[in-house]
Amino acid sequence: MTAVVLLGDINIDLLLDVPAYPAEGGEAIATRQTTSLGGSATNTAISVARLGFDARLLGRVGSDAWGRQAVADLTGAGVDCRWISTDAVEPTQLNIVAVTPGGERTMFAYRGANAQLGPDQVVPALFEGAKLLHLSGYALLTRPQLDAAMAAVAMARSHNIPVTLDVPAGVVREIAPALLPVLDQIDTIMLGEADFAGLDARGPDDLLRAGVRRVVVKRGRHGSSYYAKAVAVDVQGFEVDAVDTTGAGDAFAAGVILGILENADPLACCRTANALGAAAVSHVGAGLAMPGREALPAAV
Repeated sequence: MTAVVLLGDINIDLLLDVPAYPAEGGEAIATRQTTSLGGSATNTAISVARLGFDARLLGRVGSDAWGRQAVADLTGAGVDCRWISTDAVEPTQLNIVAVTPGGERTMFAYRGANAQLGPDQVVPALFEGAKLLHLSGYALLTRPQLDAAMAAVAMARSHNIPVTLDVPAGVVREIAPALLPVLDQIDTIMLGEADFAGLDARGPDDLLRAGVRRVVVKRGRHGSSYYAKAVAVDVQGFEVDAVDTTGAGDAFAAGVILGILENADPLACCRTANALGAAAVSHVGAGLAMPGREALPAAV
């Protein structure tokens, strides 16, 4: 089975459906409460496992009930949890996610144990037989997790393993100082149209000139675009009723990973990613609800 190493956050999502997002100092009474497994890399790992790959997740949880539940759920979803460590001081990350009627989400989080993942946790055995390393952009926010991410990139490169990076919306300026010096070590970067400015780039061509091999732009319901040397492809999205956008970008990333590992052409790669992203927004929450091959169109 082809192995994929994923590095990033593991957390618990507390989702609250609210009629409208309140002004500062205001109040919103939720119409529904849902608790689920979450985290950008966690969500992608579950989809990667459900696509038929050996998903090896490198992360950290607290020595608490949430952490034990997260590892149990991940194991049940087919994710390899041998490289998930436990922090004796910091708690498992808890995200408060407010979801408005249009499916848009607003998140509040304390990163807890995630941010304490250290470079000593990046060991050669993790990469034995691996074909790809995937990073969540959240892992580039603070040390020591940032150091762990850089150690993983260096180890992947030493084994000629390509590196993909998913840039979550809202943190691009915070991770830019760490990311810009290593752009030439990133095989594929996934980001939103509005995120180029945060990387001092006018568009995909600037990132390609910096050494990135592929740039995949997430356009939500409008689909996606794929850029590489002498390649520029736009692929329309799927029409779906958006229930909750939580995990959509993470599912999209799993689709890009599938395309890369199966040597798909740019059109098929984006179509696969669009399909998984569309499936993710069609239900509430992420985590154990993340899509796999069952969500792919027959033509993919």
